[in-house]
Amino acid sequence: MFTRVRFVFLGVALLCSLSVFAQTLSGVVTDQKSREGLISATVQLIAGDGKINYTSTDLKGMFQFKKLPAGTYTLQISYVGYKTYKEAVIIPSSGEKKVNVTMREDVNLLDEVSVNARATRAEQKGDSLLYNAEAFKVMQGSSAEDLLAKMPGIVVEGGSIQAQGEEVKKVLVDGKEFFDGDVNLAIKNLPSDIIAGIEVFDKKSEQAEFTGFDDGEEVKTINIVTKGGFRQGTFGEVSAGYGTEDRYKVNGNVNFFNEDRRISLLGMSNNVNQQNFSQEDLAGVMSSGASGKRRGGGRNGGRGGAFGGNASDFMVGSTGGVTSSNGLGINYVDQWGEKWKVTGSYFFNQSDNLTQQQTEREYFDSSLPGMTYSEYQESSMKNWNHRFNMKLDYQISNRTSLQFRPTLSFQNNDSHGLLQGLNLLNGISDNETETATLGENDAYNVGADLILRHRFLKEGCTLSLMLSGKMSNTDGNTYTDYLNTLYSADGLSETDSYSQWKQTLNRQYTLRSNLSYTERLTDYMQLQLGYKLSYTDSENDRKTYKKSAVSDLYDQLDESLSNEYQSGYLTQAGSVGLRYRAGKFNAMLGVDAQWADLRGDMVYPQADNLSHRYFSILPSFTMRYSLDRTNSLQLRYRSKSSAPSVTSLQNVIDNSNPLFLSAGNPDLDQQLSHTANLRYLRTTKSGHTFIAMVGATIQQDYVADSTFVAKEDMELTPSVTLSKGAQFTRPVNMDGYYSLQSMLTYGFPIDFIRSNINLSLSANYANVPTIFDGIESKTRELNLIPKIIIGSNISNNLDFTASYSAGINKMFSSLDTATGSDYVTHTASAKLGWTFFWGLTFRSTFDYIGYTGLDTGTEDYFLWNLSLGKKFLKNNAAEIRVEAFDVLKQNQAFTHSIGSNYYDYINSNVLKPYAMISFVYTIR
Repeated sequence: MFTRVRFVFLGVALLCSLSVFAQTLSGVVTDQKSREGLISATVQLIAGDGKINYTSTDLKGMFQFKKLPAGTYTLQISYVGYKTYKEAVIIPSSGEKKVNVTMREDVNLLDEVSVNARATRAEQKGDSLLYNAEAFKVMQGSSAEDLLAKMPGIVVEGGSIQAQGEEVKKVLVDGKEFFDGDVNLAIKNLPSDIIAGIEVFDKKSEQAEFTGFDDGEEVKTINIVTKGGFRQGTFGEVSAGYGTEDRYKVNGNVNFFNEDRRISLLGMSNNVNQQNFSQEDLAGVMSSGASGKRRGGGRNGGRGGAFGGNASDFMVGSTGGVTSSNGLGINYVDQWGEKWKVTGSYFFNQSDNLTQQQTEREYFDSSLPGMTYSEYQESSMKNWNHRFNMKLDYQISNRTSLQFRPTLSFQNNDSHGLLQGLNLLNGISDNETETATLGENDAYNVGADLILRHRFLKEGCTLSLMLSGKMSNTDGNTYTDYLNTLYSADGLSETDSYSQWKQTLNRQYTLRSNLSYTERLTDYMQLQLGYKLSYTDSENDRKTYKKSAVSDLYDQLDESLSNEYQSGYLTQAGSVGLRYRAGKFNAMLGVDAQWADLRGDMVYPQADNLSHRYFSILPSFTMRYSLDRTNSLQLRYRSKSSAPSVTSLQNVIDNSNPLFLSAGNPDLDQQLSHTANLRYLRTTKSGHTFIAMVGATIQQDYVADSTFVAKEDMELTPSVTLSKGAQFTRPVNMDGYYSLQSMLTYGFPIDFIRSNINLSLSANYANVPTIFDGIESKTRELNLIPKIIIGSNISNNLDFTASYSAGINKMFSSLDTATGSDYVTHTASAKLGWTFFWGLTFRSTFDYIGYTGLDTGTEDYFLWNLSLGKKFLKNNAAEIRVEAFDVLKQNQAFTHSIGSNYYDYINSNVLKPYAMISFVYTIR
């Protein structure tokens, strides 16, 4: 009896002692004037014995300390540009202590650079990396794009953004979608001064976010966190300008924010190559209009690309062409009552593009010694696009919710093209072609996703169902006039001319479902069971008609260039996953057992069919370990299967360029890919940021190019002849593809020049299998890209950025390692913005592009743009600017790209120099 009583008293004493250590201190840190939360403020809690606990405020300015023993502490909070806050707090023996802190700006502190100020540059928050916008000064009137370019680990280049080595696919604003996550619409239109922080993370699918289990559909995402003072009110900017050469530009964005309700209006019109929307708007119509480029294995080489992609995704310089763009859009976000949340957007854009390209192609000596190819291509394209997106969230009950996401887009594309191609052997003309093309394409895409989610009373127990359906349709007509010339050894030539009308109809239907159930096994482990079903049905109908010499009508069907093909790809998978989370360690292991059925049916010109069945084990693994609040390590592995496209399966000859014919292969198998990457992040209180990444991709049954060159004229079909020296390419499955990627980024502040320095090094390698004239080989590409960026952090009135990068490239064939393409691209840039006395502004951008090792006649060049302005009206809301583009008249557009057995040098037309006077008005 005494023993039992002793144990009872011992248990009570233990519980009491635990309660003493189980107290919590929480609070929120806000600006004294605006009352908005301060993000990433450094919060220190100092105990009586001198022991210090650290944390920082979240996106709402909130902080929390858990498991504190009762006693007296000193709470100290610091934030860049604000006076340090210090207060004695008493933690009671029971209950939760809450402290609300308001901080005042310190004008004198703005003239100093302190350790506390540096500490707010970047900080890790779980799986996210959070940048404090206040630590990166840009000139007043700058965009979100200008702010992002200064942050370590973020690269803004060529109309795309990379974060932590991966291409950013989606941009959110305060966690809400902005024009369906369109990257360019967000970063080019949102002003920098409304931004409090930038959050970089891997956004999972809606279903994966609910269950906590990855489904392999995550995308690199940036969340723009706005300042609290701008979450209610009206802000934006409108501008207009006109200049020499009839150049003009008009831009406008106005945002009406009222907490949950947010309405954004965007508009633009210009003919100076400014495109504030994503290129994906052209995808639907261009996929059919450019069918002649379906094969050939062309891969760009040089500049730097997305982590996890091929080293071959890189480009040197910039693509050319002159584009006129018009756009108009509206984005709407609101909460209807307590149960409904709605997000919707509509965007219209129209563009006219004129591109003139000169291509010089050199082949590897191991493939075609002495053979070169020269091509001039001119294309004029008009594109119209309407897209509508919506997301509806309905909270049925506290534990059940429903989400519905409809999408709809319409596209139209008209194009005129001229192509002149010439094959030369040892500098002597072998054969040539000239084609004139008129194309009309219409496309639409419609789809919807439905997700039902339910949480059971038992913690960690959930059930979710995802249903998705999409349909796309592309209808195209292409009229082409051909003139082919074949040269003989004695210098004589033979010409052949004809005209064709190609009518294409592509349809695709996709249905997907995913049923997922999760169960909590222990306090640290959770189980997931799932079933996935996916079916894609594709139809491709291509008819080619010859022009009658008698009636002048396209009424003669060419059966050898006509084909009607249907394919179906059905996958079913049972999945099981385990998730383990304990303290600093978080891991997830999953495996899918997948059955796949690939079916192909040729309906015309003769009936034929094929059927392949596959069984695959597709594992996945994710591990994240936080060594402490400043160091984290993440390892991720994914495997997946993919079916060949219907155009790759369709065995019909594409003669868009008679010197380079191609056709599909109905015997193609599905591809299996395995991707792994390891990432290490370190952010310190002294403002240093270090990111290291390494990754690899392996593909089984990679869809490669198999090409042969005609030694003599060859009749492929009754109406198609492969001329001597011309090439024929078709896709085949090959093993041996792999790529390696790595990246190092180190960012740190320099006190004496009040600037931030970002150093980075990317290294990428790709091994691409190919077949040429029956001989298997590997095309190998190595890219090294060192880069340094110095960005000022002085004030909003003086802003400068200087950078230099070198693209070191080596490309060669495994059959001939002695020859290939070795070159270096040098890119230097300097940007200055200065607002000085009387509201005068000066802006200058200076770029240098140089090449080493390219024997193409391409010269190094400088691109210098200037502007001088005067601000006026209340709060300097208005500004008049005089701008000059390409002052030195040296602008060029050069691209170097690599194929399976060749490399290209491409020069394009560019925007000519002009001067412009413009007016800008800021709405606040």
